[in-house]
Amino acid sequence: MRKGGLPIIILMLLLAASLAVYLIWQMKSPTPEESLITVTGALGRTVNITLPINRVIIAGKGSWPIVSAAYMFPSAKNLLYGLSEGTDVPLLKMVDPDIESKIVPTMGGTPNVEEMAAENPDVVILKTTLKSDVGDPLEELGFKVIYVDLEDLNSYMRDIMVLGKIFGDEAKAETMVKYYNETYNFVLERTSTLTERPKVLLLCYSTKGGKVSFQAPGAGWLQTFMIEAGGGYPLSKELIGTGWNTISYEQIAQWNPDIIFLVTYSDEPSANDVKDMLLQDPDWGSINAVMNEKVYAVPHDCNNIGALGSWDATGSRWILGLEWMAKKIHPYIFSDINIAEKAKSFYIEMYGLRDGNTAAVVDGIKGDLQ
Repeated sequence: MRKGGLPIIILMLLLAASLAVYLIWQMKSPTPEESLITVTGALGRTVNITLPINRVIIAGKGSWPIVSAAYMFPSAKNLLYGLSEGTDVPLLKMVDPDIESKIVPTMGGTPNVEEMAAENPDVVILKTTLKSDVGDPLEELGFKVIYVDLEDLNSYMRDIMVLGKIFGDEAKAETMVKYYNETYNFVLERTSTLTERPKVLLLCYSTKGGKVSFQAPGAGWLQTFMIEAGGGYPLSKELIGTGWNTISYEQIAQWNPDIIFLVTYSDEPSANDVKDMLLQDPDWGSINAVMNEKVYAVPHDCNNIGALGSWDATGSRWILGLEWMAKKIHPYIFSDINIAEKAKSFYIEMYGLRDGNTAAVVDGIKGDLQ
């Protein structure tokens, strides 16, 4: 053997062995594109999701509050698709000009599992109420499903952090949580020690099924919480549950509210239309709120399409609704608050809109903004 040949052979063998070890390590070790995140949703379930996340579906009954919160994350417009009808409203169109192309009519109500699976989403986000009918079948097919609630302050903060993980922006989620908490605490600091609280009733005027009715939220719903935090005594606190309760005129007259907040979630009639009707109806004239003209249409910034834009509902702007209610209930305590300016700041800070666009949204708000 030629002198020096053996060391060269040994060196080559060592290099080959090192290359083999490296290749095996590469095969077993996830690349950055294959890394995982762990998400714990509303049901306390831990779900491991492979990155990158490129396709996210938010669908089903009650998905609109989730969509309104999701679009506060800049990456959402690139990841969301398969949205239910009614989410392509003016505010969200400004955030995502392509939102109309993402609407899939069958994604509302109880979505068809096979159709959702055919879209091959990386993550599906659902309300907890859809677990058995939609979520469980999707998971049996191997899809990742995350559940959220967005029903009260605590669940809102938790679920925003969940969305932050999914949309790859936990820093923005922390900014949002800080905003909601600080705004809530600002209101509560001024109202928590009040000894006199006016009686406040939030009414939804409904013509569903061709029958006129008035409904009020149950004790466990967000609207009841908002009225109490805003310094009122929520008469809906005396109703059970978290759903809408149909109430009679006789019950309303017996309660004799000092302030009435109105919603219709519709343009026909609008909350302003119902307000005018009540103020002119002699049968309602003996109720304190009507007698003293303290009947207010809740602001709505999405052309009254469903409840998506109403500031009393669980969409992203309920925090503006809290400040608005507090000022209507105690105008002297909150005289330094300009609700229109608060709304502009919210659209800029949370949705990333430019000042010109925020002015357009504020100018389009219906209801008793100031």
